[in-house]
Amino acid sequence: MPAAWSLPLPLLTPRLRLREHRPGDLDDLVVFHGDERVTRYTPWPVRDREETRRALGVRTGQVRAAATGDALVLAVEEVATGTVVGEVLLLRTGDDEAALGYALRADRWGRGLATEAAGALVEAGFAVLGLRRLTAVVVPANSASTAVLGRLGLSPVSADEERLVFELRADRRG
Repeated sequence: MPAAWSLPLPLLTPRLRLREHRPGDLDDLVVFHGDERVTRYTPWPVRDREETRRALGVRTGQVRAAATGDALVLAVEEVATGTVVGEVLLLRTGDDEAALGYALRADRWGRGLATEAAGALVEAGFAVLGLRRLTAVVVPANSASTAVLGRLGLSPVSADEERLVFELRADRRG
């Protein structure tokens, strides 16, 4: 049986702390889970406070991925303010493969925080978890995420009207 994935937390960047979700994160999560500008590109719908509370209950403790289909889901906390401004995740799609996901609250867009947070998780995925392949799927209209993925070194591998698929392989990392 493959080893369970876990990361030494928190992961730190110059401006961010990637860590396990906590029950006290609810007020911060409501800000972006309930924002249609954010959720139009996520696999979840706009959530009210109670729906966000339930989602947080699932995310709390989701820092170990033992099998395909499990996810590591981390809160993205701004170091300067202590505010949770987003989430990043690796969905285990195989023993050494994962799909990357992220969401960032709208009032923090345009500051490079999504690239910084996702970049830290991508680096840990390859360095600590031994990933050989990473994918990400975006809606074609989501040009900001397309740019983030490009900055992280992912390349488009397929496209249709509904989705763009990006990929990064360990043997092609720069």
